[in-house]
Amino acid sequence: MQERFPNLIIGGAPKCGTSSLYFWLSAHPEVFGSPKKETFFFADKVNRFNASANVHEHELDTYLQFFKDAGDAKIRFEATAHYLYEEQALKAFSQAENPPKMIFLFREPSKQMYSHYKMEKYRTKRVDMPLDDYIKLPKIEMYVDYATYVKKWVDAMPEGHVRIWSFEDFMSRKVEVMQEIADYLGIAPSFYTDFDFEHRNESVAIRSGALHQLGLRLQPLIPHFIQKMLLPVYMKLNSGGRAPDNEADAPVISAFKSAHAQVGADLKALFPEIRLEKWG
Repeated sequence: MQERFPNLIIGGAPKCGTSSLYFWLSAHPEVFGSPKKETFFFADKVNRFNASANVHEHELDTYLQFFKDAGDAKIRFEATAHYLYEEQALKAFSQAENPPKMIFLFREPSKQMYSHYKMEKYRTKRVDMPLDDYIKLPKIEMYVDYATYVKKWVDAMPEGHVRIWSFEDFMSRKVEVMQEIADYLGIAPSFYTDFDFEHRNESVAIRSGALHQLGLRLQPLIPHFIQKMLLPVYMKLNSGGRAPDNEADAPVISAFKSAHAQVGADLKALFPEIRLEKWG
């Protein structure tokens, strides 16, 4: 079974670039990405994302089915961003016979928070409240407590098995960062020299929530190359454009940024090489 167990896991806070990294890595000829980007198999609780495959109710072989078509791919991975916070995931991957390498992505806290707010308000339509109420939800502080959670992984995983990048660095130096990641994984960095990068998972305003949920359910069944062709058509049909910033939210965002100014320093203490210049 271990030959089908993933040797790379991608995680991070929500809205920090894991979808883009998932698609860009999956395009590499030496890499196999799980058809379902976020399996949530090792989530701490059964939820709407993992009801058909989870560690609480299913055997490990159910998880390995996500990688059954990996063939001789050098890298097998999935990208459940929320694994950063999940104790079940920490236990499963750190105690695996061959622990996978981990990549976590992080974003300046106020930008992460606001992007996630817009996603939940305009795209998934799961919240309908002003921003100053949204930031009081307990999950918001958990999401931006980056160092606390990533340190658990550093302490539990073998040395050298945890690397992090900032979203801002990732998006401003796509070629260089993807080549750094390729070096870390032992795959050919040259693949990304002339790669056609495409940004994924924008916080857009979705017209039909039902159509969007159908798309999420069908996504694991559709090969990556077909997804790439269909995505522009789907977004044209179901997108109302990029979710707008509300000028009235600016003071709340600014105060949130000031209150979380230490987050970057805490990450730097763990990973001095992380580039946070654009966090401001």
